Amino acid sequence: MAHIRGLWVPGCLALAVLFSLVHSQHVFLAPQQALSLLQRVRRANSGFLEELRKGNLERECVEEKCSYEEAFEALESSIATVRVGLCAGWGACESVRKPREKLTECLEGSCAEGLGMNYRGNVSFTRSGIECQLWRSRYPHKPEINTTTHPGADLRENFCRNPDGSTTGPWCYTTDPTVRREECSIPVCGGGGVTVQLTPRSRGPTVNLPPSSEHCVPERGRYYQGRQAVTAHGSTCLAWASSQAKALSKDQDFNPAVPLVENFCRNPDGDEEGAWCYVSEGPGGFEYCDLDYCEEPVEEVGDGLAEDPDAAIEGRTGDEEFQPFFNEKTFGAGEADCGLRPLFEKSLVKDKTEHELLESYIDGRVVEGWDAEIGLAPWQVMLFRKSPQELLCGASLISDRWVLTAAHCLLYPPWDKNFTENDLLVRIGKHSRTRYERSIEKISMLEKIYIHPRYNWRENLDRDIALLRLKKPIAFSNYIHPVCLPDKDTAVRLLRAGYKGRVTGWGNLKEMWTSSVTEVQPSVLQVVNLPIVERPVCKASTRIRITDNMFCAGKCPGIGALGWLCWWSMGLLISGS
Repeated sequence: MAHIRGLWVPGCLALAVLFSLVHSQHVFLAPQQALSLLQRVRRANSGFLEELRKGNLERECVEEKCSYEEAFEALESSIATVRVGLCAGWGACESVRKPREKLTECLEGSCAEGLGMNYRGNVSFTRSGIECQLWRSRYPHKPEINTTTHPGADLRENFCRNPDGSTTGPWCYTTDPTVRREECSIPVCGGGGVTVQLTPRSRGPTVNLPPSSEHCVPERGRYYQGRQAVTAHGSTCLAWASSQAKALSKDQDFNPAVPLVENFCRNPDGDEEGAWCYVSEGPGGFEYCDLDYCEEPVEEVGDGLAEDPDAAIEGRTGDEEFQPFFNEKTFGAGEADCGLRPLFEKSLVKDKTEHELLESYIDGRVVEGWDAEIGLAPWQVMLFRKSPQELLCGASLISDRWVLTAAHCLLYPPWDKNFTENDLLVRIGKHSRTRYERSIEKISMLEKIYIHPRYNWRENLDRDIALLRLKKPIAFSNYIHPVCLPDKDTAVRLLRAGYKGRVTGWGNLKEMWTSSVTEVQPSVLQVVNLPIVERPVCKASTRIRITDNMFCAGKCPGIGALGWLCWWSMGLLISGS
């Protein structure tokens, strides 16, 4: 072996000498050729035993000719390799050489190359200045593109991306309910401008800031003397002196100190919703006006409340007096007996976690949801779609003729919701999510839907409330019983920060696109006790404008619009981040 090795080396030297002699006439090169010797030449698997070396993207795709095989050597991932290909500009048969700086910038994802499918930056606003919706969120828009459908698209937070190869470049779903998705202005790799030009809207995204006290309308417009004559829905106000307005205002108790001039918006009856006017069409013949009202502080509970906490937060008992507020002819039966559950208060039995609500001024801990006891929430209603048959929302029974629910369950254009009475029915007394509970549940058709006239789906779901009138009165039972509606003083007492309320419903337990349906949907009614959150903390947690019609509770595990129940219906819960 030594002998063979000894012959091989001199042989190589001899060949080298012969090669040198043959080309001796080209020892001196032209200046341009000489300079070319100093340039670094891109290699293709060059160097000693290249194939045995550990893959390295810098070597394989920046120093050498970048092809699919070279990139895969370094990344060992088809998804990541495709992203490199977007930057390298692979053609049908061969790679396209790009400047080192541009290729490096592109690979880092800080700029857009081509359609911008490589972009991995942190821009989270659209070209018009709208904040992007979280990719994992379902509000205000239901995304058809998510981390399950596009696992390699890096759909983190609310950063602009181009998972579907949009020709306008990276985009996102927006937090504006009226704009489903919009492209973002992203720098183009190589200093070539941006993917689309910025076109800021005249009004930026809504933030949680109170109106300026210098320009806002105080006291809900009770003394408003402005000249606005168009409602929040765009209807022109009727003149107060018109025959139609006079007929509608007959027997109304208006404040004589409020001058009803021409057709301007006014608040002559001290309506807590604000100024309004009569209109030629619409429910009730009137609509509210969209004025910039001053934010009024929510009343705080006095310190003396803590001395008798049970009186402040527990529900009704069978022996206390209760004065009905509504007229039974219009409201229906059940108010005088509301909130007294047949299988609990009326049977002198406490449910499993009632003590947690009573002691919540001491312990603010959030307990995870669990299967509800039968009869725990006899006012729970299932709002059901007839065709295709599906559970839409939760709701609350407040009398034998009326059901309270969230307006967005009925009307929410971003989700293509605009249901009528003929589209829906209600199922009352249910415990099981899917099984028909014969002799227990009752099914009722709807006679009329009433959505709050100032329900604001375009901005922040303010006044997200609706009433459903049943075609026939519902019979009460151990499993069907109405909840109470609180007056203002009761609501203020119960909505104290740290106190807990009860949420019930059949909503999804996890995000739909991360689990199978059987893992996501509960089989029976779920319940969780959640603490009220202080208003400053509530407002600081979101860019959505929080009004005095809203309150925040501890993070809800994926439950939809359900009754907020402390033996009183305190409002409607909309799950958020």
